[in-house]
Amino acid sequence: MPYKAYRMLRDSTVNTEVKAGATVYDCKGWDYGVANDDTRMTGVAHQSVTLDPEGGYPSFTVPVRDLEPIGEPSDAR
Repeated sequence: MPYKAYRMLRDSTVNTEVKAGATVYDCKGWDYGVANDDTRMTGVAHQSVTLDPEGGYPSFTVPVRDLEPIGEPSDAR
């Protein structure tokens, strides 16, 4: 079952292949505190996402403000 889907509102600064309009998904695995670290260092809430609809690695962080929810797991396909 796919994980929650989001549309990227801006190009990723971490994964340069991910551009505005791309679909990303919640990461199901541990991010080892990376999103928390990015949030604390920038003062902007971050979330770990992946290009894998099943939520697998690799993942990368994105500012939450750059994510637009586009569906619950059953709608993401």
